[in-house]
Amino acid sequence: MATRIPITMCHGTSDQGEFPLPRLHLTTLVGIAAELGFTSIDYDGLAAWRDGSGDLPEHPIMFDFDHPVTTMLEVREVLGEAGFAGNLFVNSGPMAPENVSPDTLTWAQISELVESGWHIGAHTVTHPNLSALVAEDPQGEKLQWELETCDQEIEKELGIKPRDFAFTGTSWSSVAEKKVMERYRFGRLWIVGSEYQADGDKIRYAELVGVEGEDEADGGPPMAARYITANTPPYRLPSMEFQAPLIHEASAFRAYLEGALD
Repeated sequence: MATRIPITMCHGTSDQGEFPLPRLHLTTLVGIAAELGFTSIDYDGLAAWRDGSGDLPEHPIMFDFDHPVTTMLEVREVLGEAGFAGNLFVNSGPMAPENVSPDTLTWAQISELVESGWHIGAHTVTHPNLSALVAEDPQGEKLQWELETCDQEIEKELGIKPRDFAFTGTSWSSVAEKKVMERYRFGRLWIVGSEYQADGDKIRYAELVGVEGEDEADGGPPMAARYITANTPPYRLPSMEFQAPLIHEASAFRAYLEGALD
């Protein structure tokens, strides 16, 4: 079977919402990945595999996180206890002095994540809806500012020039993808169901990423669209949200991981 890399996403631990992710539940899910023999990789490892300059571990997995929220420190502990590390995509707006809150990481704390093996990517400044933004800014000037400013802040504070990008929400635009392709080596999407918003219209996620087949009974896209493979478009990488029904329950997450082992 061709290599399938499972990839998860969340915004830190949380007791809120229809599908909460408190520390105990996250520990359970991460423990399943450890039990099945997975090894976490970052985007450097992914890039090396795809360009032929490096190899993957036997069972690779990616743990992605968006937003500089303080619960990432708890997430780091949970992942670290299982021998894993994460990929954090930072939207820099909440870290501006006028916006800082007790729920926001400091740059020093993000540096600690980096020191413990975490990979850092870019996620804009203000987290706009990219599909809607193209309607008001068809030339992409506002988006260009979002990307440049976020990159500059990350490089200034961490000494890291971001090479990877996470699109915001379930919104995508052809203008945004073009801008992302000019600056980064990967662009990552977010799966919470079967639909996406692209260039102002609703579209099936499967159609956006070029995967054939009907959507699954669980309300998500075809299974083939849920993993990174050698053929996945580099600027349309998937990620599966922990706080959504597709992999929230332990049994569903186990089935998702086992789908990469078959």
